[in-house]
Amino acid sequence: MSTTKSPPAGRPAHPVVRGWLGWFALAVIVGMQAGTVFKPLGTIGDTRVADWVDLATPYAVLGCAAMVLVRSGATAGQWTLFGIGGITFTLGHGIHLSANSVSNVADEVVAKAPIVHLWDEVVSHWIWYTGLFLVMASLATALRGASFRIGPGGAILAVLVALTLTNTYIEGGTPWLGSAFLLAGLVGAVAWRGSSAGRLLAIVAGTALVLLLGWGVYWYAADGSTFPEFSELGWI
Repeated sequence: MSTTKSPPAGRPAHPVVRGWLGWFALAVIVGMQAGTVFKPLGTIGDTRVADWVDLATPYAVLGCAAMVLVRSGATAGQWTLFGIGGITFTLGHGIHLSANSVSNVADEVVAKAPIVHLWDEVVSHWIWYTGLFLVMASLATALRGASFRIGPGGAILAVLVALTLTNTYIEGGTPWLGSAFLLAGLVGAVAWRGSSAGRLLAIVAGTALVLLLGWGVYWYAADGSTFPEFSELGWI
């Protein structure tokens, strides 16, 4: 995110922008945790219902983000950033969904194969989460000069996005990558302080960074572990 310029004087955002931004937040909250949210739905043959539902995640996340850009009058540069982020997000999500499905098969030899772990838990996460960061960066830069009401509902959604990112970076085994992304968000919040986008960034990035680093510090002090995943603790 560029921090070299202060945001232009606040201009009222298109009335529909706020709505699509809310839908984008909801798509991220549900989509990034689809495997857990829809796990109770069970299986269809050798596949999980959650995996079939998760196929809709890129459409929901990127579709809502694109509508925000359309309504906010995004520049060519912001669309380019969105395009790169969208491709990266979809690639990482697809790799993760495929490898994760393989890791859930009954054959333990196949499920626990090192190559499956590599694509499921390492490579896909770095690509997927980087794509989401770039998409969110494109929205933040497109909205940095717009003025729109956040309200209690918007603040709640922002906190839920923060919780989602915290869960994503911890359970996805990428706490340091996530910390870097959240710090970048805070830099943007400071640079655009006073703007609607700056306030949203402060809520999302600030809350998530405190929770993420707090988790790491707590467990390091408790037993010397570094960012244990929730599944490792038997929580999910």
